Amino acid sequence: MSSSTYDRNRRRKKKRRFGVFEIIVAVIAIITIACAHAGGIDPRNFFPAPFMVLAFMPMVLLCLALLVVSLFWRRWWSVLIILVSLLASLSTIKTFVPMNTSENAPPMPADSTLQLKVMTYNVLGFNYNEPEYNNKPSETMRLILDANPDVVLLQEGTASGVEWKDMPSLIPLKGKIEARYPYIYSSGEGLNIMSKYPFVTQPLCEPQHARSPLGYNRDQSSYLARAYDLQLPNGKQLRLVDFRLQSYHLSFGKSMNARVSPAVKLSPIECMRRSFALRGDNAEALRKALDESPANLIVCGDMNDVPSSHVYRVIRGDDLYDAWGDVGRGYAYTYNRHRLKFRIDQIFYRGALQALSGERLVGGSSDHYPLMVTFDIDTKSHRDYTNE
Repeated sequence: MSSSTYDRNRRRKKKRRFGVFEIIVAVIAIITIACAHAGGIDPRNFFPAPFMVLAFMPMVLLCLALLVVSLFWRRWWSVLIILVSLLASLSTIKTFVPMNTSENAPPMPADSTLQLKVMTYNVLGFNYNEPEYNNKPSETMRLILDANPDVVLLQEGTASGVEWKDMPSLIPLKGKIEARYPYIYSSGEGLNIMSKYPFVTQPLCEPQHARSPLGYNRDQSSYLARAYDLQLPNGKQLRLVDFRLQSYHLSFGKSMNARVSPAVKLSPIECMRRSFALRGDNAEALRKALDESPANLIVCGDMNDVPSSHVYRVIRGDDLYDAWGDVGRGYAYTYNRHRLKFRIDQIFYRGALQALSGERLVGGSSDHYPLMVTFDIDTKSHRDYTNE
């Protein structure tokens, strides 16, 4: 056998070889698929599941990096394994990173009065507990006023028992706020609304006066939910639900906003374990309230968890649609502190509504960015529309 023939055979065997690299790739691929579907497991039954959900996007990025390496090295078994894992995880990838384009966007109604622009925003008490922000007009409120939504649903709209409209950083903007939004609900619980349309409101959870000074109910959860029934000009019945689920309440540095429930040990793992369990309880309570709500519904809030998580799946159920998933583009994280770039704020909807466009706005001084979605409020049901 000539040396050239021997070299060719050796190269062929090397290309066909299923070696250590392929085994490592296979293990990573299996972990990625498991992370993609871990949201279907209740964290109260299996503690690692929510951590796997949080690890999903880093695992996807790792798979993409390995795919590039495998193509460069011509490790075709590895390429096949990675492509299979990404295909098996595709629905979860789309939940995290919607791939909408202008070509598949629904048509805008000719009459602008048939549109409703809704914003959800955790405003971190307008930084009331951070003195450096109280010496000038609130950048967070400026962001809201510049975006000009029809309805703004706030979480953490109050701090230290001070209602947001009495905060020093908001006083210079008070005239603009009241002129733009004549209908306002504000209370110490932190779920507030600014609206261009009148509404009737009611709590969907234990009232604030029954809570501890830190805002916890008797189950030591900081879950909040409130309904607003809008009175729209066309007579359409529409309920908005604002919510905030249990926070991790982990302390990063010396932030005055970091709170730890008395029932939680100071161990970060214990805080997270308990938070995952409490959010499961919160999600079931919210889901029950949504089941009892009118058909036309928009649900906004700080979920404190990522898309495809267990609480995301419980809240969304079989009848709600993820507005950002329908019309948003890209990863669009909403939490912006401590390098934890996750979309933990959500807008869901159902009924005779259609999401038309979505924005993740950047700015303000909160630890969250707002989501804003424009809806067609004079349409057939979303399900009928998408099946056309």
